Amino acid sequence: METTKKQRVLILTPWAPYPMPGACQQDRFFGMKFMKELGHDVKVIGRYHDFQDKAALQAVFDHEGVDMTLVPHMKQAWKLLLKKPWLPFLNFGWLDGAALEFADPAYIKVVKNMIEEFKPTVAWLEYCSHWPMADIFHSYGIPVILKSSNNEAAQCMDDHDRSVTSILKAIPKYVSEWMVSKKSDAVLAVSPNEEVWYKKLGAKYATTLPLRGLSQCLVERTHHDKDVLDVVYLTSNYNMGHNRVIVEFVLKDVIPLVRKAMPGKYRFHITGRKFPKEFEKYLGTDVISVGFVPDISVFLSSMDIALSPWITGQGMQQKVFEPLCRSIPTMTTKTGGYPFEKDKEVLLCSTPEEYVEGFRRFLSAAERNRISAAGYRKAHSLFSTETVKAIMQDTIIRVTKG
Repeated sequence: METTKKQRVLILTPWAPYPMPGACQQDRFFGMKFMKELGHDVKVIGRYHDFQDKAALQAVFDHEGVDMTLVPHMKQAWKLLLKKPWLPFLNFGWLDGAALEFADPAYIKVVKNMIEEFKPTVAWLEYCSHWPMADIFHSYGIPVILKSSNNEAAQCMDDHDRSVTSILKAIPKYVSEWMVSKKSDAVLAVSPNEEVWYKKLGAKYATTLPLRGLSQCLVERTHHDKDVLDVVYLTSNYNMGHNRVIVEFVLKDVIPLVRKAMPGKYRFHITGRKFPKEFEKYLGTDVISVGFVPDISVFLSSMDIALSPWITGQGMQQKVFEPLCRSIPTMTTKTGGYPFEKDKEVLLCSTPEEYVEGFRRFLSAAERNRISAAGYRKAHSLFSTETVKAIMQDTIIRVTKG
């Protein structure tokens, strides 16, 4: 890791990441901690919602030594268009509701006051929806690093089955993605595939920064013979369309074939809040909806296999990569461009029949150990705290030239 002089880094983040039920909250939370551990002077401006206790939030970040300024989330951001109807004519990206929130004069005032007070040398913006802030920082001569969570335009369509409505909603999000590439001094994609996407859009500089919370999941493990093997399908909730598509594939297409081919050999655990009622008919003694799991590390330590299809959805699917970090042999469809080798570090499957064949292979504890050990080693090389911090530091060096 190159050394750099201490920088004053101002981080803008969507809703303040605590509690941390999902990958995106963990990603941003550990990003703040790592930035401080790199030795930089860090201040954060974060939105908070009605469901969050402002005093409790402030106490958490004070305890972590993170200087957090909390700003209320703007409800009904679309009303800004009534006050500023000319915005979409200046930039069609303002029709992206996630970005429109950052036209809020009250939020802009907080940011400008912080710039003038703190005099940051680097702006670090979490999520592509923050692109409107780039011009403000550049007007003060401050370089901008934008950390993407996923391709928002493609995600919008994936979550709504590529309906006509979702395509129309995605158009301004494509403009937002282009603005990210145009206005940022560096874009940090969440996967190698999305790094290619930002480069095609014309980013001045783009590289990949994986989910920062994965660095906390690295655990070596040995697998043993068991009469019934426990399988996890890992997700946080079913609000997102791509999670419902995948769990339906697992329940309707994969599990029945596994039952038929290897009766009594596997028990399936389906995680995630708000399990869809229409899928409850597929549950049984060997297929259990466990809902939200408070201590995921303890829960996953009892799992023998991860079933993690990646049919739709963008970004970096934690359900694929967390099991790899925790030495759990994993079956999935793709790895987002991360270089996990097929049949060596992960099993790549597309059809239900290919998943069944993977389950046949994983009846062997020796095969589970072979795949999981190799997967863990690759995950450690890609997602360790040292690797992640090095990417963050190198990016700061690049935009500050020292």
